[in-house]
Parts: sequence; structure tokens; C-alpha cells
Amino acid sequence: MKRTHQHKPLIPRVFRLSSTVGECGFNDPDDVKALQIQIKNAGYSQATGRTINTDGQCIADTLEAIRWFQQLVGMPASGLVYPTDMWFMEALENATSLRWRERHIGGPLQVPEGQLTFDYEGVDYVTAVEPFRQPVRMPWFSRILHHPSSDSGVTIGRGYDMKKRSGGSILYMLRQSGIEEYKAQICAKAAWLQGRQADIFISVYDPLVGEITHQQQIRLFELSYREKKDYAKGVYRRNSAKLFKSLSWDQIDIKIRDVFVDTIFQGNQTATTMVKIMAENGTRKDIIEYLKSDLYQSRDPQRLSLRLNYLR
Repeated sequence: MKRTHQHKPLIPRVFRLSSTVGECGFNDPDDVKALQIQIKNAGYSQATGRTINTDGQCIADTLEAIRWFQQLVGMPASGLVYPTDMWFMEALENATSLRWRERHIGGPLQVPEGQLTFDYEGVDYVTAVEPFRQPVRMPWFSRILHHPSSDSGVTIGRGYDMKKRSGGSILYMLRQSGIEEYKAQICAKAAWLQGRQADIFISVYDPLVGEITHQQQIRLFELSYREKKDYAKGVYRRNSAKLFKSLSWDQIDIKIRDVFVDTIFQGNQTATTMVKIMAENGTRKDIIEYLKSDLYQSRDPQRLSLRLNYLR
């Protein structure tokens, strides 16, 4: 019988230290050199403008680089790395060993509510050319850091924009979504960034964060969508309270509610007009006419088209 050769899948070579490296460490030259190479490949020079030698000598430039990376991932900047610092090692692995990273190609893309908004706020791996890098002239791949527009900030998942969020709120929300703490710590540094600053942040740090999973993306969307929905309900209640015999929020057609939340998610400058239609028991057709005639809605033809189709 002819023997066939089966190719075993490649196993990632995981970066490990045999002893301590850094301030008052054992500093075996092989370990020091391995760590220097990892930090260099993680984008240290690009992020800081500083250099690090890869000669196995643990001197000032190496100590400075270790402290930078420790601080980056939310660790005490002691300048000393232990072989058991798995958090530190994992973050370096994410940044330097992209070819080994699992690609979460399959996963759920359905959410309990807000599907209209979820679908618009990104695409999945089918359009991603390379892990952690956005393809040119394609909708943004949502499970990595991205910058959807000049008006937005650093974003991850389906519409979780960090432009108007504090570092603490970002850290809390991402951890509640099940995203690893070192990734959340890095993302928290994107608080308030926009424009060119957001682009620079993503170019430096997206390899460190890598992909989030489908489940993490869904959980993050559920939490952020709840914020927008609660805000939209507040907008509706405040404005409808001024009208005579207005419908309660729960009496409104669910698809109309979804579209209203989606307009709030994007920023609706004529929300009071839409509220009036909704409160007076307006139909889907009435909302369609409002959307088609509103100049602000026409600024995003693709999103407007999705909203109209959703209501038909």
C-alpha cells in the first residue's frame, strides 16, 4: 500500500523567557536579545521614535523599552520582566507573530435588537485582505481597530467609537464585553482621539490589539446599543411630552423604533420632527417620506437606503 504523507498543521512558536530580563534581572544574553527583537518588532520605534539595540545587552535603551511596553499594557513599569509574565508575553505575541494568530472566520452576526445598526456599522472577514489591516476602498472590517470617517474616533466592533469616551469608560465597557484586559488597556489610550491622531494610534497599536471575537463584538454592540436606545427613548419622551395624546415608546412600531435609534446612533439633527410623526401614530410610510425629504439623512445615501428598505 502506498503511504501518503499527511502534513501536520504548523504549531506556533510561542515566545518565552528562561529567566528574568531587565532591572536587576538575571539578563541571560539570549533572553535579552529575544525580548529586544520582540519589542522592536512590536512597533516600539514607530510608536516612540526611539531605538532599541538587539545585541543581548540589557542597558538603558532596553530598560526604557521594557517600561514603555509594561505601561502600554497596564502593568507596573518596573523595568523587570519575569518568565511568568504571561500577559506581557501574550501582548508581544499579538504584535509580532501575526502569521500564527487564529482568524475568527466564522461566527454569529445576528443580534437580539438593533440589527439595522449592527449591519451598517461594519463587515466581517469576507472583505478583509490581511489580519489587522483595513483593505483599501472597502467597508471597514469591524473586529479590529478602525477609523470609519473623519468625524469619528478610533472604533472597534460595530460602531463602538471612542472619540467621546473617557479611558475609564472604555476599559469598563470592553472588559464587560469579555475583551482581554491588556487589549482593553491599550484601547483605553484611544480616549478622545480623532482625525490624524486616531489614524496614528491605529497604525501603531492595531497589531497589539488584533481581532476581537464575534461573541465579544456582539456583547460590545449590545452594551453600546443599549446606551443609544436609552438615550433615544429619552429624546422621544422629552419631545413627545409636549404633544397632545402621544403614543408611548412601547406602542410604536418596533421597526420605526429601530430606525429612530439608528438615526440617533449616527446623530439626528431633526429628531424632533421624527418624534412628532412617531408620537402621532405615523406609519412606516410616513417615516419613509420624512427620511426621503430630510436633507440631513441624504448625506449618507447608503445608510438612508438601508433604513428605507428596512421599513418597506
